[in-house]
Amino acid sequence: MLSNDQEARIRFAYRVYSTGNTYGASAAVVKPALELSDRVVASCGQDVTIDSVLFTRTATAILNNSENN
Repeated sequence: MLSNDQEARIRFAYRVYSTGNTYGASAAVVKPALELSDRVVASCGQDVTIDSVLFTRTATAILNNSENN
């Protein structure tokens, strides 16, 4: 189960991934979002179309794995 913070991080990371726009967010928020996006792309592969469902599922697994270790 995701915390509200994790859900917000994933939503923002997907928004940055899909639009490329950070909407004036601070570097402290943008940098982790870009890192998460990069990890999702690396996990899914370059040749896969990553929609919001795949992004969320992959990002959730990444966050759960990294924060539970």
